[in-house]
Amino acid sequence: MQEVCSEVPSILNFVINMSRAFNKEFDVCFISLNVLKHDARTLNLARIFAKNNLSVCIIALAEENDISAYLKENIRLIPVQIPDYKRAYKRFLEFSKEVKKYFHSVKSEIYCAEDLYSLYPASKLKRINGGKLFYDSREIYSALGPLFNNPIKQKLISFAEKRLIKYVNEIFCSGELDAEYLQNYFKWKKPIQVIMNLPKYRDYVSADLFRDIYPISKEQKIILYQGMLLPGRGILKIIESLEYMNDFVFCLLGDGPIKNEIQEFVKSKNLSNRVYLCGTVPYDELHHWTCSADIGVSFIEPVSFSYELALPNKIFEYCMAMIPSLSSDLPALKKIFDRFEIGKIIPSDSNPKAIADAISVIDKHKEKYKEECKKATSVFHYEAQENMILKLMKV
Repeated sequence: MQEVCSEVPSILNFVINMSRAFNKEFDVCFISLNVLKHDARTLNLARIFAKNNLSVCIIALAEENDISAYLKENIRLIPVQIPDYKRAYKRFLEFSKEVKKYFHSVKSEIYCAEDLYSLYPASKLKRINGGKLFYDSREIYSALGPLFNNPIKQKLISFAEKRLIKYVNEIFCSGELDAEYLQNYFKWKKPIQVIMNLPKYRDYVSADLFRDIYPISKEQKIILYQGMLLPGRGILKIIESLEYMNDFVFCLLGDGPIKNEIQEFVKSKNLSNRVYLCGTVPYDELHHWTCSADIGVSFIEPVSFSYELALPNKIFEYCMAMIPSLSSDLPALKKIFDRFEIGKIIPSDSNPKAIADAISVIDKHKEKYKEECKKATSVFHYEAQENMILKLMKV
């Protein structure tokens, strides 16, 4: 009995300390309807502030046992768990309901909505507790790629965004062309800052993870796609191009709504021994996987205005892993490839044979492209934006 009584004060102290922690004022609180361990953009932003001794909170999809790992980085994680709904509106409703539990207990100088779907709960946090609201428009939500053939859903999303933007103090996005568009679309009077989707600087590592797991021989070269499996990403075209490249295999790191379609397509082409759907990996492990490939692809098709302006982070991740890449000739991407010859850029309507020819050219001159990747990496890494980010949020 005495032992039990002696434990009571320590339990009470723990509860009191936890209560204080959740009622303190943070410098920055990020809200993200994404699985945090896969959310490079939120993690990179949060780590900038934590590194500079600012108090950081993240409300995102995560597990309870993730809390301690981020606490070591001085980041307070509030994990949210919701059912794995396929429909975005159900995920949004469930996430908002869970975040509501913290409306009166998580107080911050700045709330940062890390996507449109987090903007409503973030705006409520601001309205209840004060502070400023920042909006990371990481896509052109008024013209989303996956909704290019669903105008009703697109109109509803656009309407919601315009209603919520009135609570926002500052907007930032991932590319210059996005910033120009959003400035006019929202009739925003302040400058919209660009925070590029760049990876944290990492040295190249010698790794062979794909061959360690999958039956890929040393003679076969690995083409890599990493990211969401979505329509308009040129994935099926890349698979078709394998018909003209006998010494290549195609590995896909990611998940998404067209996964089953890809699997069926691979079966129909009898390419199960040359196309590997490898699932998702945590962002902090991604670099080792990228370094295990030979050529990266980012073949976005301009099926929507959002895709037309795309500047995907995978291009910079490929560079950092010293693998040249094949890209479609969209404006933002072309600008990078014109500055650094990190691979080849070809028309977005190229057929599978043209894609195969371009990949063969990259393979033939890969040492030259690798040198350009090294140069690009010295410019395009996340730390290069650190001062600008801190100045933008003025903390």
